[in-house]
Amino acid sequence: MIEGLYTSSSGMLPKSAKQEVIANNLANLEVPGFKRSGIFMRELMEAKKRQSGDYPDWRVNRINGDWTDFKQGPLRETGGSFDVGLHGNGFFAVRTAEGIQYTRNGGFIRNGEGVLTTHLGNPVLDEGDAEIFIPADFVSPIIDAAGVMRGRDEVSGEDRTLAILKVVDFPELYDPIAKAADPYTSPFSKSKDGYYIARPNTAQVPAENTQIVQGWVEESNVEAVMEMVRMIDVSRAYESDQKAIQIQDSTLDRAVNDLGVVR
Repeated sequence: MIEGLYTSSSGMLPKSAKQEVIANNLANLEVPGFKRSGIFMRELMEAKKRQSGDYPDWRVNRINGDWTDFKQGPLRETGGSFDVGLHGNGFFAVRTAEGIQYTRNGGFIRNGEGVLTTHLGNPVLDEGDAEIFIPADFVSPIIDAAGVMRGRDEVSGEDRTLAILKVVDFPELYDPIAKAADPYTSPFSKSKDGYYIARPNTAQVPAENTQIVQGWVEESNVEAVMEMVRMIDVSRAYESDQKAIQIQDSTLDRAVNDLGVVR
């Protein structure tokens, strides 16, 4: 095996993975509640190995797990009665065919049966993990900062509490010891629909110091300009490795076809 070719080609693989992650971030730029992703690279530990004379493992695989940036996204006013944005940590709970999953996307609707759902049709849950039913007579319920949903019966004029939205948080997301583990294992995985799936036995608690804002939704925390800069940077690094392979290939071609010829 030719060392230079192998080293250059192995360097292209993580850059290709980075491009896929960046492209996915940009593709979800307009999705409410979306959180940008990234990948961890095995750089520091491999640098220590090189200094000690040990053989580096990055030649095999430099990707050391992925991560999600849960930084707060900006809130955008929609005026929708069932749209709710989260200001602070936490996630709404929804019921799917695979079980309870979590989301920051508070763009909810009332379906034909009067159940509060996401735009994908998954029921939003209350604090007791029950579906939230909104009678047709309750035209514009009020949702306060604590997630308490109240409405007035237009027929009887009676005010009534309909439900309390379930908003939970996962302390491990912010635990510096867990985040420093090698390799890092996120307490979440993402479903095909963009919901978060909690890893089994992951501790969850009611969200604290989190405000629910009715008539607003949280936008994606992807910064388009920064992602484009990252994409250009990764693309140029990829092209550099590609160029290195071409140069080595040209050198080998001359070594085999020119230097080896007896004239």
